Amino acid sequence: MHWTVRERSKAFMIHVNTDMEELTANGDLGHVVPGSAHAFLDLMHERAAALARPLAAGEARRREWLSAIKAQPRLHDVENLSRSTTPIHPAAAIAALRKALPRDGIVLVDSGAHRAFAGHYWSAYAPRTYISATNLGPMGWAIPAAVGVQCARPDRRVAVITGDGCMQMHGIEVQTAARYRLPIVYVVINNSALGNVWLRARQYSALPAELTSIPDHDWAGFARALGAQGFTVRDPAELESTFQKALAADATALIDVKADKNCVTPVYDFSAGARAWSYHE
Repeated sequence: MHWTVRERSKAFMIHVNTDMEELTANGDLGHVVPGSAHAFLDLMHERAAALARPLAAGEARRREWLSAIKAQPRLHDVENLSRSTTPIHPAAAIAALRKALPRDGIVLVDSGAHRAFAGHYWSAYAPRTYISATNLGPMGWAIPAAVGVQCARPDRRVAVITGDGCMQMHGIEVQTAARYRLPIVYVVINNSALGNVWLRARQYSALPAELTSIPDHDWAGFARALGAQGFTVRDPAELESTFQKALAADATALIDVKADKNCVTPVYDFSAGARAWSYHE
């Protein structure tokens, strides 16, 4: 996306990209190369002998720089991962799911405020284990998409991070997963709102906030009615054990996480970066 404002490097940089807008939208990066990053790395590999000496000269400095970065907290809002307040903070639910899901498990992230939290707080350990339709933003797509992923990868555990607004759109597809006994774990960040829109609408007046709020439905009961297992979590201390129980069931399971909607999504660095460097604004 854009450089993180607080972590932007002061070093001389080389930016390789096929997209000229990207090359020109990020300010003074030092040197830009229009072209394929893959081809650029192939060229460096071919000329490894010529590059070896200057690279070796700076190796100690680079390792020191990398160690300093690794010693710092990876997240700006790390305290949210262990927040014990109720309703549950979305970050606490995502952190608990990450602990419970195997490292090679595949998570599909639906579209809404929960996507911003998942993108910020989830750690992926292998390619194609974090799947999100980020640019399109289609609400509810991940619920049926998980059926296809689980059928394609029966050797992996599959989980979905979705919201109550998404469930209103495509939640009935939980029945498909249950009918074919697919062991998918659906995590519903249930904040009684169209969260991403509500966060903006509430700034205008009470009426827009009301129009983007929705009733608190019993999504665990809904899942049981469709043949799946259903769990409800109101206490953040019960998140991890409930996720482990759902994974151990070896059946379609849905966890209704009663979440707080009044949690600002961690996109401030992106928003500030877009304003600072985009020539469109």
